[in-house]
Amino acid sequence: MRPARNPRIVTTALAVLTLAGLAALPARAAASDPAPGPSVPADVRAAMARDLGLTPEGVLLRTAAERRANAAATTLRASLGDRLAGLWFDAADGRLHANVTAVDDSAAVERAGAVPRLARHSTAQLDDTTRLISTWAAGVAGVSSWGPDIRTDRVEVVLDPGRSDATTAALRGRLAGLGDLVEVTESREVPRQQGGAVVGGEKWVPGTESPCSIGFPVTRSGGAKAFLTAGHCTNDVDQPAYGKDGSRLGTSNRNGSGSVDSGDGDFGLVDVDQAGWDLSSKVSGWGKGDVTLTGSEDALVGTAVCHSGQTTGLQCGEVTKVDQTVDYGNVVINGLSYTSACSAGGDSGGSYVTATGGKAVGLHSGGGSATCSSGSGEKFTIFQPVNEALATFGVTLSTASPQPGEVTVTAVSSRTSPTGGPVELKNSAEGGTAPYTWSATGLPPGLTIAPATGTVSGTPTTAGSHTVTITATDSAGKTGSTTFTWTVTAPGTGSPTLTNPGSQNVYVGRPVRLVLHASGGTGPYTFTAANLPTGLSVGAADGVVSGTPTTWGSRTATLTVTDATGKKASVTVSFTVWF
Repeated sequence: MRPARNPRIVTTALAVLTLAGLAALPARAAASDPAPGPSVPADVRAAMARDLGLTPEGVLLRTAAERRANAAATTLRASLGDRLAGLWFDAADGRLHANVTAVDDSAAVERAGAVPRLARHSTAQLDDTTRLISTWAAGVAGVSSWGPDIRTDRVEVVLDPGRSDATTAALRGRLAGLGDLVEVTESREVPRQQGGAVVGGEKWVPGTESPCSIGFPVTRSGGAKAFLTAGHCTNDVDQPAYGKDGSRLGTSNRNGSGSVDSGDGDFGLVDVDQAGWDLSSKVSGWGKGDVTLTGSEDALVGTAVCHSGQTTGLQCGEVTKVDQTVDYGNVVINGLSYTSACSAGGDSGGSYVTATGGKAVGLHSGGGSATCSSGSGEKFTIFQPVNEALATFGVTLSTASPQPGEVTVTAVSSRTSPTGGPVELKNSAEGGTAPYTWSATGLPPGLTIAPATGTVSGTPTTAGSHTVTITATDSAGKTGSTTFTWTVTAPGTGSPTLTNPGSQNVYVGRPVRLVLHASGGTGPYTFTAANLPTGLSVGAADGVVSGTPTTWGSRTATLTVTDATGKKASVTVSFTVWF
């Protein structure tokens, strides 16, 4: 038995959105939208008013606007899919905003009722930059977290301004070399770890250690009872688990297969194997009406969420960032999300639900050194997305009834891959009742799909054009699909394609790093560019446009990729160089 676990606390003073404008939603939003129904109980509305600085009318406007934004997001994921560079809800105007890299996609965004913005950087560029920073930053003293910030269209890196050692200075130099792709936020705080019926948000105790909070009751494939919680609460194998009344309710991390506290996430599974304990489809509202679970979904940046934990009860805030890498000091975890809510030790593992209707979104992972009732500094929380935990453990959320709505699979654009090279395609779905079982028809020879995660991987072996259909089936039997063309080219055949990175805004005297993405044809590729701004050039082998602009003005550059057989593809990109 290890010593009692310390509560997990992350003390990173991240720049979160001001709450001053949260009540300033457009009056038109109230006219035809319904007020929150029974799925948004009085305590959630009261917590939103308290934590987000809203009037009762403002809560009604906010939840109605978020419902419209989530509906628009589902429409856009189904129609544009991987052509989207980011989605977020803006409380100031009550609308969904969408980053796109192609002007032609702006019309689809507007038809869905959202606001388009032409992004400087594509999702692929931000992902590539995040992966590059991960190779530089993991384990470097003074680095708290890093990941894409879709509202600024950059990768944010949180650094301690007091660190001046050679390693940290070298990292700062590397980050500066990435130019407009990176935004450095400074913080002196250091991350560290927090530590009847089974009800989300209520207390449970791992052995003789410090208490944690229940996340969400779930069932295994054979119907056995369990609940999700934080991975750092379930590290010990086959550990007795006790309920809020002190009696044993089950076993944590049975056979060592129920805990993830690593780069893959922070989530764990506790089997409810003792008589007298039943699963609830509720999250505790701490005295004013529990939240009835209707299903799960991925959190949308800018929307309101509330978390329930055994220390601080029900607390609400905005989702500020998603898909962040957090360095807790003893472990670096990928794919976490931030909110502007507050928390305290013992909330670990607790439930995060949407404020608009009982959708499970996450499990409490960490929080600020300032608790809800004491301490100075930024108040914020960090959570593990719940859908990843549901998929990994293959369990089903306990809900009052199957989640309403159809299953929607995110659209995939046509793809071209050469034979002999490894490929990976990650798919996602929403709606229905998670977890999903994935299948595919028409995949090129050499590729397979993982039934639990929907990721297609392998090495294409045979040239040809294939009509691929990816299908997700939820636990209630509902299905959703997307269809696209996957062309596999043989060496010496096919033509390369070059992804247009979109219009670029750069600045005199500031370094630039723009990664070009080519596919198809026959590798290796050679990259060239014409009419780039003075001071910029493209790497022939790696396709990286870099340098420091020296002259202001506008340029339309032509970027070209040539494959090993001499076939070419070009795109034109507008560069605006500012002072």
